[in-house]
Amino acid sequence: MKESRPRVSVIVPNYMHAPYLEERLQSIANQSFADFEVLLLDDASTDSSVDILKAWEAKDERFRFTPNVQNSGSTFAQWNKGAGMAVGDYLWIAESDDVADPHLLEKLMGLLDAHPSAVIAYGQSMLIDEESKPLHSFDVHYQYIFGGDRWSKAYVNTGKHEIENYMILHNVVPNASGALLRASRFHAIGGADPMVKLNGDWMFYIRMLEAGDIVYTPEILNYFRLHAVTQRQRANANGKVYRELLAIVDYIKAAHQPERWIVQKAYRNVAAWWTHSLYRQTWRGMGFRENVRVNSQLFLRFLRLHPLVLLHIPYEGLVRMAVLLLESLGLKEPLRRLLHRFFPRHFMPRAT
Repeated sequence: MKESRPRVSVIVPNYMHAPYLEERLQSIANQSFADFEVLLLDDASTDSSVDILKAWEAKDERFRFTPNVQNSGSTFAQWNKGAGMAVGDYLWIAESDDVADPHLLEKLMGLLDAHPSAVIAYGQSMLIDEESKPLHSFDVHYQYIFGGDRWSKAYVNTGKHEIENYMILHNVVPNASGALLRASRFHAIGGADPMVKLNGDWMFYIRMLEAGDIVYTPEILNYFRLHAVTQRQRANANGKVYRELLAIVDYIKAAHQPERWIVQKAYRNVAAWWTHSLYRQTWRGMGFRENVRVNSQLFLRFLRLHPLVLLHIPYEGLVRMAVLLLESLGLKEPLRRLLHRFFPRHFMPRAT
């Protein structure tokens, strides 16, 4: 008699996250819905990750370990590798440093089962620090980016509307660990683009939603870990990430029918993020000339899209000087928390 295949394939793409693996994998093993396989991947880590992953494969028959001999250089290549091995109807890309609520699979599977046209189901995320201490709900970010209380309640939306009104401004799925994906749609679009370094997930969700709906629950099901040095901070060392962001807005503008005002707002947002990054980028070393070239191209593009960018550059310089002064006085974080308390939609409680 043929064995039934698991309904969910859990993909754990790990690289150098040994300190967090035990907590992560235990949170998968403890899921209230247990009909799943776990595909443990490692991208040639040099820490103790491999030993931990091998131990889990040995003690739980649902866990299967497949390491890379050489580093792929892309977490999205790992997504695709895992999906190619998966047999479940649904895919959960459980990033190796995050933690799950025990009911994540049960809740998100229920949403996809109840909405056959949905290709993504996701829940609210709680940000945690390196010691797993809760920081704040991602709803703080939703309010800062979009305003309103949309993410305080459950919703179902068509993919087209989500792309043209929300995804054009920001990735509404902040962390792959908090989402469940319909495997058939993942395979239909060929997975994520491994050449995109930081925003491959954003573009991937857009392509998923071009032929399917999205469903959300405000329940906190995912614990999204922040590190002292994140991938986003490393990416902001140069201007290349802003070419990715422009490409996303360009794509939505060309392939869909967003209103003109929201397209203009999206370009203004990217321009503002870019000007803010100029004072955090690395302007020395071997990549100096390349970074000057990239940022020169971005400057000319933003000048056409948003001429007031010229005023943003000196303004951001003054803001940077003020921030450095506040840091030297030990006042930056207390002031940030105070401003967030009184103006939550204009100031974040901490830098992320």
